[in-house]
Amino acid sequence: MKHFLPDNRIIWVNTIGMRRPRFTFYDVKRGVEKILSWISPRQEEQKEGNLTVLSPFMIPYNTISLIRSFNRFSVIGAVRTAMKRFEFKDPILIATLPNAADYLGAFRESLDVYYCVDEFSEWPGVDKNLVREMESILVKNVHFIVAVSDELQRNKKSPRGPTYLLTHGVDLEHFSKASLPHNIPKEVGVMEGIPKPIIGFWGLFDERSDQEILENILIRHSEWSLVIIGKSMVSIERLKKYKNFYYINAVSYSELPRYASYFDTCIVPYVRNTLTDNISPLKLKEYLATGKPIVSTALPETMKYRQWVNIANNEDEFVTKIEESIDKKVDISSQIAAVRNEDWQNKALLFSSYIEDALETVK
Repeated sequence: MKHFLPDNRIIWVNTIGMRRPRFTFYDVKRGVEKILSWISPRQEEQKEGNLTVLSPFMIPYNTISLIRSFNRFSVIGAVRTAMKRFEFKDPILIATLPNAADYLGAFRESLDVYYCVDEFSEWPGVDKNLVREMESILVKNVHFIVAVSDELQRNKKSPRGPTYLLTHGVDLEHFSKASLPHNIPKEVGVMEGIPKPIIGFWGLFDERSDQEILENILIRHSEWSLVIIGKSMVSIERLKKYKNFYYINAVSYSELPRYASYFDTCIVPYVRNTLTDNISPLKLKEYLATGKPIVSTALPETMKYRQWVNIANNEDEFVTKIEESIDKKVDISSQIAAVRNEDWQNKALLFSSYIEDALETVK
């Protein structure tokens, strides 16, 4: 996003997610946060430079037609009001969720783009039929699609334009600091007391994470420390019973390299299913940029980097690969070079070129 801001004015719309709310701590907390953002005028709209963030009032039950119509009315009204205030004309709509299908054409946009980052119909807790219906409308009507994985590129085709493959990028300079701890100005207190070796994971911890793999690590190597950093959307009680398990809530993006500098091995312990076969793990390239050893399950997108990533096909092999990674010296320069051309600036330039080509076509 930040690479688009210098030359573009952006209205970012925070809408409700695709999952049906459940009576869990995470969902209740998120619900309270949403309600506060709706009732607080200061939170309803945030503006910083070229970026305006909107949080329109929405109700998380789109399966009910009346509620879906209300949500459409609320979002369109909020965006049109902001567009009028900032004198937006002929905007470009970039959709990242299937529910954006309900807003196509509502803003007299010059271009509609679907930036597809997941197989959303496979997310746990969503109404698969509703998500597929919305995404079908979106795919059929956008001018082109940008997909972050090979699987998504194969499966998402619009009759109006191409589907480009644009995998996630990485802030190379930022994450490479983890392999140069002398460049990190101060220690992280919470990490100082954790015994090494440290097996680390960061990012959203949810149903994609294979807790059987993690529990096997904890059982077979009680001398290792397993550290999970990030928001948890699922219960982790089965892991908390082990003394060598450490959970740290989400830390700021700027702080991640400091935490990563303590890791001995980074892991991508995802289950194998249709959902994960379609993803491009954002953390993978961040891990590569740290110069730390990496162990991952055999996801299609991680297999592309098997020269630098230790691939495991089951939970026992996952432990074996970690054992090997701890004793093996990493060619840090080679690993970092693997993602040298994957920085977000290059990704933004490519995305912009797709938009410019499409604008020429629709003139």
